[in-house]
Order: sequence, then C-alpha cells, then structure tokens
Amino acid sequence: MSELKILVVDDDRLMLTLFVGILRREGYHSVDPARSGAEALEKIKEHRPAIVFLDIEMPELSGLDALNAIWQVGIETKVVMVTATPTTENVMAAKSRGASGFLVKPISPRKVADAIEACHVEKPD
Repeated sequence: MSELKILVVDDDRLMLTLFVGILRREGYHSVDPARSGAEALEKIKEHRPAIVFLDIEMPELSGLDALNAIWQVGIETKVVMVTATPTTENVMAAKSRGASGFLVKPISPRKVADAIEACHVEKPD
C-alpha cells in the first residue's frame, strides 16, 4: 500500500467523504481531509503532503487564494485544483498560479488516479 501523503480539501462534507473514500479504496492510506482553505494551510504546514486536491470554490478562503498562500509560505507540493465549474477563467487562474493539474467533478476513481499519475510524484514503498 502506498504511504503517499495526500490532502483533500472541500467544504462539501459529502464530496470530501467520497473523495477520501476513493483514495483509500485505491490503496492510499495517508489521506487527510480538510473542510476549508485555512484548515488546509495548517495541515499542509504540519504534514507536508505530496499532493493536495484543492476545491476552487470555498467560502472565506477560495482554493485559488489558498494556492497562493501555499506558495507564499514556501511549501513544495503538487496541487490539483478541483471544481464542478471548469470555466476558462478558473483553469487559466489555476495554471497561472502554479497548479499541477485540474480535476472536474464529478470525480471517479479513474479521474483521481489519472490526476495523481500526472503529478509525477514518487510513491514511497
């Protein structure tokens, strides 16, 4: 089983539970959930995940603002932006801010696996 550290950030409790469940069923056991951009930043500083799945549309601190904050504190991680509304504006903003990938809801095990593979992260044994 992979001990790749993954953080999933989504303000929707059902989506967060579904996302974490998919990752765990796919063999990723070091998966941490967060329900806000602020909570995500704290967990990123503490756990240093290899990959962060970050919802774009969240109250208070949006995913795009959280992405900026991740880079401002100097944490190196792969960030895959997640959204149900893949507008050109969202995609361009995410890419210009250094996102490693983009995942469109609804999510599926195949989409999640493809996003992880696209990050080119070394899987620990």
